[in-house]
Amino acid sequence: MNQSQPDDDRRARLRDLEESLARLRADLPPPPGEPADFVDSGQYLAQREELQGQIELLEAERERLRASLGDI
Repeated sequence: MNQSQPDDDRRARLRDLEESLARLRADLPPPPGEPADFVDSGQYLAQREELQGQIELLEAERERLRASLGDI
């Protein structure tokens, strides 16, 4: 069995995580330019918090993978 295969899989997952993080960061809504009503503001905050939560989870996984590969 190829000993580097698990590392290859982890490196591939790391690349996938980097791509996903870049997409999620690009999807973060910009702050509203004009004052909005409470509903719009609430929707904006909910969307932003959801994306931030996903980003934090992926960043944590990325750090674990980096540590396991000795990339830190």
